[in-house]
Amino acid sequence: MYFVDRKKLEATLHYMDKLIHILELDRPNSIKEKLCLERAVHVFIESTLDVGNMMIDGFIMRDPGSYHDIIDILLDEKVLPPEKENAYKELITLRRMLISDYANVDHDKIMQTIQTYLDDYKQFSTYIRNYLTEEHQQVTHAFTNGSQ
Repeated sequence: MYFVDRKKLEATLHYMDKLIHILELDRPNSIKEKLCLERAVHVFIESTLDVGNMMIDGFIMRDPGSYHDIIDILLDEKVLPPEKENAYKELITLRRMLISDYANVDHDKIMQTIQTYLDDYKQFSTYIRNYLTEEHQQVTHAFTNGSQ
């Protein structure tokens, strides 16, 4: 591990954990509820990408060429388990609709994706924290063994 701003990373993960509670809400009916869902999903996506980039930069992993590539790198480096690939790629796919086609957001598609993969999204912060703990232990072990 080279440099990961743990404070910023933890703040982002904590915020993502709060957003999960909004994603658990029932199907939105009013425009206000729909906008709330859109914002929560958008920020959750951006946070996922930000955390992914922090991990990639901090552990000097290969450079991503796209948003989906961020997920691929996290999978390749075993930050995320391979069986979660579809969950995170489906999430990232919603980004374009939310930021470019915002007048025609398909709330049913958003809800379907969230309901299908919500349990996976709830685990994101755990995957990140577990990886950080493992890497920290490996670095500590390497330096401890190297000094004997």
